[in-house]
Amino acid sequence: MHPYFIRNHFILGNYNTSITRKEFEESFTKTKESVRFTFNGWDGKSYNGESRNAKVYRTSIPGYEEVRFIKVGKALCYIDEESMIIEKATGEAHPEAGWIMDVERA
Repeated sequence: MHPYFIRNHFILGNYNTSITRKEFEESFTKTKESVRFTFNGWDGKSYNGESRNAKVYRTSIPGYEEVRFIKVGKALCYIDEESMIIEKATGEAHPEAGWIMDVERA
């Protein structure tokens, strides 16, 4: 199942774009694992594959246990393990992050 469809497990608010902080904390657990990733331009900055680091979140929702999730600002994203983007400055390949939904403030 594509990670984007985890949205179907939640009642989305704010024009179907966000979940509550409570839902997020009940459904996702922060791990000690980190991932280096790129937004590949959809953040309006990383058009040359510039990468960032983030802590990985996991979930126990059936079908999504192996997906690596990250939270950047209010955005909850998934790591697309099959989409490796070359960072032009370093020549290194990093997985691309894809937006799923926002997490509302508490």
